[in-house]
Amino acid sequence: MEAFSKWLAGQSYFVFIIAFFVIMAALYFLFNSMKRTRPVKCQLLCLAGMDLVTLLFFLLTFSLRVSKLAAEAGATPRTMPRLWSLLMLLVSLGSYAAILHKGNKPDEKFNRWVFALLVGVGSIFSVIMFNYIGYYLSSAIFIVVVMIAMGERNKLQLVLVPICWCIFTYVVFYKLLFIKLPFGALFSWLA
Repeated sequence: MEAFSKWLAGQSYFVFIIAFFVIMAALYFLFNSMKRTRPVKCQLLCLAGMDLVTLLFFLLTFSLRVSKLAAEAGATPRTMPRLWSLLMLLVSLGSYAAILHKGNKPDEKFNRWVFALLVGVGSIFSVIMFNYIGYYLSSAIFIVVVMIAMGERNKLQLVLVPICWCIFTYVVFYKLLFIKLPFGALFSWLA
């Protein structure tokens, strides 16, 4: 698994984007071909897109270096992303069950699969930007863009949600787990 993860970490970001498009297109046709999933295919695609990003983060944890001291302490740089992946899997399973429940509301008339695709590509683009503008700024921009795309117009929420997310991740990763998230080339003087 570690050899695969190292190969995965060495791939171009464009490989991930192309793979994401191919998998999402295949899922679209699969969901559209089945009678039970056709009315809720867009909801399923949104969830599948988030699951693909979660899978990518999980696979990339195998390429993270673990010091002997961290391994003995029990908390390594791999711990939090893997815990997050497990929680996402559990939430996804519950969400898939709720979406496929017979009484669930079908998709709205406008095509949300385009939105799901754009959010997935935006997630990958956000990860690419970690190298240039850092995790915190990239995540904050991504959150604001998705909130605006979802119709959020409350300016206070558009400011507070990304700030609270960045503070939360800073406290959890940097202060509790002693994991430095990337500052990016633009802010490398802060590290």
